[in-house]
Amino acid sequence: MATAKTVALILKALTDYYPGKFVLVSDEKGHGTAELWNLVLQDIPDNILQVATRQYMHDNIWAPSGAAGIIEIANKLMRPELPTWGEAWDECHKKCIRGVRGEFSHPLVEKTYDCIGNWETLLSDDVPTVRAQFRQIYEQLVSRNESEIKMLPESKEVSEKYRIGVSELTKRLGA
Repeated sequence: MATAKTVALILKALTDYYPGKFVLVSDEKGHGTAELWNLVLQDIPDNILQVATRQYMHDNIWAPSGAAGIIEIANKLMRPELPTWGEAWDECHKKCIRGVRGEFSHPLVEKTYDCIGNWETLLSDDVPTVRAQFRQIYEQLVSRNESEIKMLPESKEVSEKYRIGVSELTKRLGA
């Protein structure tokens, strides 16, 4: 995970690369921007953070106003490339035509396949409608997955506790 040394190096690189535009501030006690960057970048491995920072500097003429742009690049580097919805549709549709389920290229493709129902649905005569439904399901699953990936570990913990609490309350109420 990101060390204070690595964060200091990237902050120095950003300060040098964007002279006068990227400014670190601190109060009279020495607390300030660098501490906040350490806090928000602590869950990113050093090597990924360094690459993400270089990529940010490569792609942007403006200095970052915060760490979010670098975090977004780091998140993309740390997760495998997802198939497009069209690639996912093609994969599932071909499996149905062949009559073989087999392995899927990504868990989200398999989950979409399972959500759509069955082979008969995917091989329906109303292909445009089924394809549109497939796309909608796949894009919702991808969006949910991306939200979960971006969530901090502490936020995931709070969310899970809340979800469990709601589930238990629902059971008690008999809903």
